[in-house]
Amino acid sequence: MCGRYSLFIPLQEVADKLGVGVVPNPDWQPLYNVAPSLHMPVITNEFPDVVQFFKWGLVPQWAKDPSVGMKMVNTRMESILEKPSFRNIFRYKRCVILCSGYYEWQTLPGEVSAKGKKGKPLKQPWRFYNPSDDLILLAGLWDHWGREGLKTFSIITCEANNDTQDIHNRMPVILSYKEAKQWLRKGTDIELLTNLLKQAPEGLLKSYKVSTYINRAGNEGPEVIEPIAEVI
Repeated sequence: MCGRYSLFIPLQEVADKLGVGVVPNPDWQPLYNVAPSLHMPVITNEFPDVVQFFKWGLVPQWAKDPSVGMKMVNTRMESILEKPSFRNIFRYKRCVILCSGYYEWQTLPGEVSAKGKKGKPLKQPWRFYNPSDDLILLAGLWDHWGREGLKTFSIITCEANNDTQDIHNRMPVILSYKEAKQWLRKGTDIELLTNLLKQAPEGLLKSYKVSTYINRAGNEGPEVIEPIAEVI
């Protein structure tokens, strides 16, 4: 899964790079530790020329309660292709999530936390980033819910590639700039859209270990992405 990511590039710089506008949001600021339920910048196929702010955690129109959003932070690629409930969202409500990098937690074999009677496996957080570009585009789905029109999104995940599978068995679907335009274009052929749901090219991403400081939602700042020293 992809349960945390970052976007610490100035938003106007992102917009200029993509050639789009931005819906004004004076309350938003760049974040190093983005957690579910936050409102974050996305671009939708409904308005592909402007960055908007949607809540992370998909609440489909058919949901009975908005709390389902916390269970739909990610959407598995396999679910999109196999489950009828995602068919119309995939066809009509796609988005691109803007990020500087994302995080995954690697379970450390044989090591457990001392907390609790049974103990829990220790997990080491890693940061993934693109060394050749400070912006990464993630494929996502969006929808609106309720009379108030709550707008939400989910990050699509696929099986991890060879570069990332030793750390986690899933990774977000990453789009190139060209692919992002195809993903957002109205009327794009379903077969082409399906073909975009794939692993990132090997060699695209680099990774390194970061501190468990990231584990707590709300911990924020450049220290989140600082690499931790290896013990020799």
